[in-house]
Amino acid sequence: MDEGPRSLLCHPECNLKLNVFQARHCVVSGAPPVIKEHPSNVVARPNDPATLNCAASGSSRIRWFRDGEEVVTSSQDQRSHRVLLPSGSLFFLRVTATRRDSDAGTYWCVASNNYGTTRSKNATLIVATLAYDFQQQADSSIKVLVGESITLPCRPPKGTPPPEVTWLRDGHQVTNSSRISVSQDGDLMITQTVQQDSGQYICRARNAAGARQAPPSHLTVMIKPWFEEQPSNTSVASGADVELGCQAKGSPIPAVTWRRLDRGMPLGRATIEDQRLVLQRVTVADSGMYVCKAESEAGVASARAMLTVLDAPVLTKRPQHLQVIRGNEARMRCIVEGEPQPLMLWRLSTLDKTVVLTPGHTSSHASVSDDGSTLLLHHPGTQDSGVYYCWGINSGGGVSGRAEVVVVTALPPPVVGVGPKDLTVAPGGVARFSCEVVSEAAAASVTWWYRSAAHLPSSQLSQHSHQSRLSLPDNGALIIKDVQFDDAGIYSCHVTAATGSIQQEAVLNVVEDTEPKDLPVLPPPPSKPRILGWNQTAVHLSWLPNSQGSKTGHQWYAVEYWRQGWSEWRVADAVITQESCVVGHLSPGYTYTFLVRAVNSQGTSFPSPWSDPVTTRAPPHLTLTADQVHQVQRRLVTLTKATATAADSVMLSWSFLEPMEDWVEGLLVFWMVEGDSVEVATILGTSSTYHLHNLHPNTPYTFFIVPFWRNIEGTPSNSYHLTTPEDVPLTAPGNVRVTRQEEGSVRIEWSGISAEEAQGEVIGYMITLSYNGSQVTKTVDSSYLETRDLIPGHIYTVRVAALTSAGAGPLSAPVVVEGQGLGRAVAAGEVLYAPPQAVWLAYLLIPLVLILVLGTVWYLWEVRHKAPPASPSHAPPLYQDPSVNMYSDYKVWRPSDSDKDSSLSSSRLLKQDQLVIEYAEPRMLRPNHTTEPYATTALLAPSPSHTSCCHSNNYQSPGVQVNWAAILPPPPASPPPDLDLGEPWTQGAGLRTCTRVPQYDNKGGANHYDRPCDAVSEHSYEPYAQVVPSDRFLTHSSLQQCADDKIRVECHFSHPGQPPRSSMY
Repeated sequence: MDEGPRSLLCHPECNLKLNVFQARHCVVSGAPPVIKEHPSNVVARPNDPATLNCAASGSSRIRWFRDGEEVVTSSQDQRSHRVLLPSGSLFFLRVTATRRDSDAGTYWCVASNNYGTTRSKNATLIVATLAYDFQQQADSSIKVLVGESITLPCRPPKGTPPPEVTWLRDGHQVTNSSRISVSQDGDLMITQTVQQDSGQYICRARNAAGARQAPPSHLTVMIKPWFEEQPSNTSVASGADVELGCQAKGSPIPAVTWRRLDRGMPLGRATIEDQRLVLQRVTVADSGMYVCKAESEAGVASARAMLTVLDAPVLTKRPQHLQVIRGNEARMRCIVEGEPQPLMLWRLSTLDKTVVLTPGHTSSHASVSDDGSTLLLHHPGTQDSGVYYCWGINSGGGVSGRAEVVVVTALPPPVVGVGPKDLTVAPGGVARFSCEVVSEAAAASVTWWYRSAAHLPSSQLSQHSHQSRLSLPDNGALIIKDVQFDDAGIYSCHVTAATGSIQQEAVLNVVEDTEPKDLPVLPPPPSKPRILGWNQTAVHLSWLPNSQGSKTGHQWYAVEYWRQGWSEWRVADAVITQESCVVGHLSPGYTYTFLVRAVNSQGTSFPSPWSDPVTTRAPPHLTLTADQVHQVQRRLVTLTKATATAADSVMLSWSFLEPMEDWVEGLLVFWMVEGDSVEVATILGTSSTYHLHNLHPNTPYTFFIVPFWRNIEGTPSNSYHLTTPEDVPLTAPGNVRVTRQEEGSVRIEWSGISAEEAQGEVIGYMITLSYNGSQVTKTVDSSYLETRDLIPGHIYTVRVAALTSAGAGPLSAPVVVEGQGLGRAVAAGEVLYAPPQAVWLAYLLIPLVLILVLGTVWYLWEVRHKAPPASPSHAPPLYQDPSVNMYSDYKVWRPSDSDKDSSLSSSRLLKQDQLVIEYAEPRMLRPNHTTEPYATTALLAPSPSHTSCCHSNNYQSPGVQVNWAAILPPPPASPPPDLDLGEPWTQGAGLRTCTRVPQYDNKGGANHYDRPCDAVSEHSYEPYAQVVPSDRFLTHSSLQQCADDKIRVECHFSHPGQPPRSSMY
């Protein structure tokens, strides 16, 4: 309210403490009205209804004003379109916006009563308008490169209120992002454009009056040309078709052109297919640098590649598939031409990869002619059936031809191409019977036979029968002139060949007043059927119709087939409407041959050539498609380099013409010497190098490579020729002879060595003349030497060696010659002459050495058979010196568990004033034998002040002191083998005593030990666990020497008053 605070009197239902909600319903008595709802701004389109709200409490009248003038409503003027509603709101039936009358303006309402008036807030009624034309808009087509920025301008049409600008791309509203935004003026700004920004853009302006769209603008974000596939350096054989790949991408799609840098393109043989350059039948002159250029509005890109054309061989005559009878000779011919002259090789049908024949060589029952063009199989068997390859290889490349040889027990019989037909001829006419024969396996002869009735015998016809009215031309036909009634009957065509026979018959009727009929027009025969595929029970055939076509309208085909064991051909299918079929229900393991005939309404055509024989078995490439087989059999690899790394080794390098990981599983590396056999090595994977070893020095080799994938071999690579380096000769010259020429002059002669032994070119010989330790070396290039350097009266040794560029070979056997005499050759095994000083010295030293060796052996034998002394005063120094430990880490017996736990070691066994008891391990006895009590051995380290109380009853010491530590060898690392001393137990016999002479074992003691005796009480010993070594060797020294004996120990007191110390376990 406009007036300030004052005292208000409310109705009794109104509380003095009024909240906002309650105040809206409280009527103030004696005060001006209160505006409860003020009008709001309204935007309306012309002729649309609109309402300005106004509500007041306590008012008796509400009026509306516009721009200071009271609004005339319908209550005041019925023609007015403005209506004052009972609530006080102003309602416009239709908003006008004409120049004469416009409802646009500023409105407010005034509420009044007897106490005053109240004015509402102002509200604006806007009549929305929007022009049709944009003030500025983008071009219809805009192009920009990827990564660049672009602005699409848009100034919307004028309107009230100002229109809001939005952008659409391909019908969808563009939203702001880090790259895309709309300026306040309405421009669309795109930074770092991407290809996805391409599209149709539309600027749209919209307000309450409606929406306007600018003409669409097509934005193209262009990408500079780039190569998805670049051409690569390619090496191909001449005559082949070359495809240089080049796949260029970009937006817009670039135009691709090809050019050659050094000269023009091959005319008539160069085409561009799908951006790739295809060169047909390339020659060596086509080698050069080729450039692929991609160009568009976005830019230009280019790529280049080097094409190298090798003059590869050409297969002018391929080997033909053969079907041969077992035992008959089979011959295959293959002609390859090229420059240089290709090397011809034949790959036999075996699993052995090394069975490759060179010209003039023979293997088993196969041989190759001297020029390599013919492979001859002598007496082939069914096991020789298979695929044979002929390879032609030179430095330019390799070619391969294949032929399948099927060895069968029989060949297909002849077949009648066009047989005789029944004829009706008038007397005096001419009768013609056809009998054209096809026999591809063997020559066939045709004879004609006649019989007047079926039940009568037949007779053979000849040129002289029937008064020479018969004619038998070479094509097998029968012609009868001036036919008579007696000529009527049955005529038979008999075909005979080495592979079989067949006959066909026809009837001749002689009837008066018979009009001659025109000969039927038979369809031409189709082409030779091809074998597309096969398995154990079916064969897929395909053929082509004759190029002359059928002139008789509709025709179909009939397929005939033959297999071993059949006497004639049989029909597989008589009605085939297309040029292929699958012949099923075949027997596995048989060889079949097929032919096709064309058939129409007038008859059957001459048969097609016979198909290649096929055996119903699992195909060799069962899991491979025809395209896969073709991919593998292409030329895939080129041998680029062969480097000799030594006289007997060569490093080969090759490259693949294209990435071949999918088509190459490995490589077969072949090498050969001219006139020698072929060797091969198998390399798995797609490596590019291989190191060959064990080659022959100074030998010319030819290398080539054949890739393979599974069981398919590809085309051979080009060949590479290399001669291995020379090596030193293997042998020395022989038959060395020394002849006296004159005083102080001799002639030394020898025989040369063979080329194989020389391992290189012999460039000379080295002769050594030795005298009393001095040596003179001479070199000559001939097979003799004349010298005057010999000193009279001296003895010389002459030896000769051959020389190559790699060095000198071994020296020959020495020849001893005197300066004034003739020498003689020294045979093998004879004692050579030597200077006198060396002779007498050898005679002196050899006997002395022999005497010394024999004396040493005798002394050791004597010493080893002596036992230790019984008296401690004569004990060997071995026992007296506590620092000597003969046990070391080689203790043979096993300590007890208590020893292991008490840190006892072998080093304590021989310490003075200590007694250690060890237990011998018993042998394993047979199950029927009882185990005797175990013998124990107490080793006592004596001191000079004590003597032993016991002595062995088997030996008396001689009292000799020996330093055994200086004589005995170290203990063995493992026990000796268990000796079989025979059956230790005999029936009724007691213990058997070892009678071997006591000697020291590998512990430094003897095999008999004196056990200390106790005069008061008997010793008691706990049983020792039986241990059987895994190697079946026992470890106790006495049991090793006497494997099946027990050790018997007897004790005697030497001094009853002084019993020895004992240790109880």
